[in-house]
Amino acid sequence: MDKRAQCELVEVTFKDDNQRAILTFLDEEMGEVLEVSFNKNVYKDGEFIPDDEKAKKVDEWCDTYFGLAFDNLDQAVGERKDIYVYNNFNSLWESKETKKFSPEDKGKFFQTEIGRVVDDGNGIHIYFLYEDDEYESKMMYSDYIEKLKKWFVNPQKKTKQREKFKDLFGIEVEDADQIIGKPINVEVKVAFKKFAYCEIKKPDWA
Repeated sequence: MDKRAQCELVEVTFKDDNQRAILTFLDEEMGEVLEVSFNKNVYKDGEFIPDDEKAKKVDEWCDTYFGLAFDNLDQAVGERKDIYVYNNFNSLWESKETKKFSPEDKGKFFQTEIGRVVDDGNGIHIYFLYEDDEYESKMMYSDYIEKLKKWFVNPQKKTKQREKFKDLFGIEVEDADQIIGKPINVEVKVAFKKFAYCEIKKPDWA
């Protein structure tokens, strides 16, 4: 994540029957334009459709950050905001935590894009967005020893998880930057009736 301080809002464009607003900010120092999307639609069954809950959330963003209604966002042109730049999206706020699905979400199926891939030494984490929040699919290769309160790498499991990653995406973990922004299908599953997790389906492009 890269924080760009006090970028000027230079344009607001409404799309998708005024269900989505594209806020274009100018980072003069870097010579870049940064787009922030306020989208009242949600992705379902292969298409974006209006959603009352998402629309309410977007209206709250408009009021919190601009003191305006969604339809009047163009009146905010000229204001300056800090922009948080991620691999495949920009935001007016920092994504401080990765969200988790609940067991009640079992069977949820959606399409998104790979946002970032992190190997933190205990597992491989594939991050993506769902309804503007970040979630992850994990390929853990370490075991947590409760007595010692620490994670320890399992070499055999590490080899298997790296092979699984390569089989799923067609590349080594070290080359993960090549798949950032690529489309994926994700299904929410539940283990032991209480632990929800995200399973990424093998993409057609891999």
